[in-house]
Amino acid sequence: MDDSKINTLPESSGVYMFRDKERNIIYIGKAKNIKDRVSSYFREGRKDPKTARLVNNIEDIDIVLTVNEKEAFLLESNLIKENKPKYNINLKDGKTYVSLKLTVNDKFPALYITRDIKEDGALYFGPYPHARDVKQVMKLVQTIYPIRRCKDTVFKKRNRACILKELGKCLGPCAGHVDEGKYKNIVNELTELLSGRNERLLKNIQMKIEDASKNWRFEEAGQLKERYFAIKGMVEKQRVHEHFGKDRDVWAFLEGETGIKIVLLVFRRGVLLKRRLFKESFMRVDYEGAISSFLFQYYSTRPIPDEIVLSENIDEIAFLEKYLKEKRHNVVNIYGPENKISKEVLGLAIENLLEPESIKPKEAFKGTLHLKKEPERIEIYDISHLYGTNPTGVMVVFEDFKMKKAGYRVFHIKTAPSMDDVAAISEVLNRRLADGKLGPLPDLFIIDGGKGQLSAAVKALRDKAVDRDIISIAKGERRRGMEDLIYIPNRKNPLVLPKSSLVFKEIVKMRDEAHRFAIVSHRKWKRKNDML
Repeated sequence: MDDSKINTLPESSGVYMFRDKERNIIYIGKAKNIKDRVSSYFREGRKDPKTARLVNNIEDIDIVLTVNEKEAFLLESNLIKENKPKYNINLKDGKTYVSLKLTVNDKFPALYITRDIKEDGALYFGPYPHARDVKQVMKLVQTIYPIRRCKDTVFKKRNRACILKELGKCLGPCAGHVDEGKYKNIVNELTELLSGRNERLLKNIQMKIEDASKNWRFEEAGQLKERYFAIKGMVEKQRVHEHFGKDRDVWAFLEGETGIKIVLLVFRRGVLLKRRLFKESFMRVDYEGAISSFLFQYYSTRPIPDEIVLSENIDEIAFLEKYLKEKRHNVVNIYGPENKISKEVLGLAIENLLEPESIKPKEAFKGTLHLKKEPERIEIYDISHLYGTNPTGVMVVFEDFKMKKAGYRVFHIKTAPSMDDVAAISEVLNRRLADGKLGPLPDLFIIDGGKGQLSAAVKALRDKAVDRDIISIAKGERRRGMEDLIYIPNRKNPLVLPKSSLVFKEIVKMRDEAHRFAIVSHRKWKRKNDML
């Protein structure tokens, strides 16, 4: 790819399209800054196989500038669906769900079941996850509001009413058995019912019953009364289950060597109805983009719940939330992994991602943590102090995933400020890297701490020109009741691993050993100082 082409790209939001030598679109992406995002594909460094293959096939770039990120988000999704590029994450399951369609623009509107939603002025209610659900609703509705079910092609040719008129399930507008005004009133009531405005509808029917009774129209009042109790019974039947909770979709994502493993747990009124598993290939250079693209494709044809819970924070959450709200015509809340609501259900979703791991620990570590090589030697670092007094750093060593206590070391903190764990980690790492007598450098450094400690450790390695893998493990911001989180350099979100994962268990075991050794060492030093 010609560098001059990349250098002339705009630093604004939009969509970029990579083309191969046959001018086929092979990848479509969105970006807040097109130049920065496109440049990231061509930078030197290790790339996953899929990204490497993509970059080798790029011959040209087309761009479409947008006013803002939201427009880029929507345009990217539409272009992916239209062009189906080879290297994009592409939801294979194109199943659409059934809805109820009310043709309100017709002289005598019809209500029927459809999977094809169009911008044709009709009202659509749903979609419903199962055909049996919408059929049940249709059956109940027709006993209360007997409007036509036939399509226009059939309706226009009829001059005699069908059997549904005799059964009381249609008013027979095709044969002139009902005037347009009365029919429209029934359609308006039906719209209220399907839109969920039940209280207002019942109140209006009650007023009509009173009016008909006062004016001696007892037959009409009797029919209205039957409708009133039918609707009330239908509404109360629905409310029986409402106390179970909201409709909620829970998503967990697990980043692998060649793709994303995704699990969806579907809760309706608080009850877990189903679990779906997806495996999608992606390019690690745009992990967050792959997730947002997948979600956008999924909800373009699926029922949208009250709440969506994600195991990853993505930049496009606000755009997706707004888009789904407009599409659903109601509020949709999307929660990331740090939200209190998320913690209650994400654990179950993450556990559902797990498949039995039969590979060796070092192979599992390399694949799951995206390491440069399989780790033979691992060093774990922890800091311990009591309200800033006698701060102590420790180095714990594992070789071939077994403790090597002869390699354990204690570092009494000398220069780092009191209670500054970030500075303490930086001091300990710098002292360890400068002392060749402490043994060979590990293949993997594990830091007990969050993003701050990890950043300090990464800087210490970089300053000494040490090229080794490094991660950290820490509790979340609210330590009480929080899960252990694993952080990787240059990644915004912590890596989500099931508790039962071999890799997760080993990291926690190593961290706990370092924590134990740090506390013991700190107490020894404190007792020694207290005796002086």
